[in-house]
Amino acid sequence: MKIEKEPVTLKNFQLTPSGQNQGGQLAIDGKNFKLNSLQFSYADVLKNAGTIEGLVQFYLGQGWLVHFRELYALIEFMVNENIITNPSFKAYINRETGFDGTSQTASKTISVSATTLPFFRSLEKNVAEHLLKNSAREKVSAQTKLITAGGKDRDLFILLDGQAGIYRVMNEKQRQLVSVLNPGALFGERGFLLNQPRTADIVTTKPSEILRVPHLAEFDQLIRSDKAQSLQHRFWVLQALSSSPFFKDLPNDSLDNLIFSGKLVQTKAGQCLFAEGQAGNTCYIVIQGSLVVSQKGKNINVMNQGACFGEISLLASGGKRTATITVQQDAILLEINQAGFYRVLAQNLILAKEIEALAAQRLQKDRDRA
Repeated sequence: MKIEKEPVTLKNFQLTPSGQNQGGQLAIDGKNFKLNSLQFSYADVLKNAGTIEGLVQFYLGQGWLVHFRELYALIEFMVNENIITNPSFKAYINRETGFDGTSQTASKTISVSATTLPFFRSLEKNVAEHLLKNSAREKVSAQTKLITAGGKDRDLFILLDGQAGIYRVMNEKQRQLVSVLNPGALFGERGFLLNQPRTADIVTTKPSEILRVPHLAEFDQLIRSDKAQSLQHRFWVLQALSSSPFFKDLPNDSLDNLIFSGKLVQTKAGQCLFAEGQAGNTCYIVIQGSLVVSQKGKNINVMNQGACFGEISLLASGGKRTATITVQQDAILLEINQAGFYRVLAQNLILAKEIEALAAQRLQKDRDRA
């Protein structure tokens, strides 16, 4: 079970507010800790919400967005002070700084078929069966590196049992945990579909079973054929997300949730999708067609198949559009709303705080240019 979905076991603590929007004190075992206003509020809600995901959904239900960096800081503090006592939380937090322990949460082996495997069930049955025909199940020990950052191999993997970590390589001696993969997670898709070098190390954190789907030359032709339209659409969407700083590091199980939370919309040439200065809470991926980007009445860019835009508005309450988008040629777009995006972030706390930090940097650059 992901820690974001796992019921939080909390020691008894007391919260005392300091004043309106001033945060307050958390008291436990004779010690007092100062919390800022957001952390104080999150600690109070966490007692009733029961899970991190439940906390995020509570705030969304109230029309408020969660500040994931503050939430992560609170969870890290509560783990380090032994206020949260779940062993899996301790492993999750400590692994980001190099701890190689494994979560003790139970896992459920995933069955192998075109109708039950995540990702494959979104494809036409004959395409899924073709991809699975030459696949092989493998049992591997803990601390087995399945993918190496920078590698050019193109096999696709599905975690059937066990657990693995996605690690961003910082330098020769240091790497940072980006996400924890659980049974059903798919990885290696970018290399498999896009023939791109591997972007991270994937290492098992406990004994695991994987399904390896080898890349065959015929698959590249299959992707581009009319017989594999769903795989072709996924190829286009993946191209867009791979070029987006906000989405490129999403693990594929989260990526699936994000894609499936969106909807395809058809637009006509000349249609104004949204105007500069409008409030927005959706982003878009161009599946087909082209769109023109303009600011202050001047055309500054043309977006074609695979482009992703509007991401910044997902990460700000009442965020304003920074440009006007007009359809140049009839287009099919994947529209993703804010609620769906936050549901994905609620299931991956480490990734959420990193995406939020990246958004803050981009907003600051926009302000500096103004």
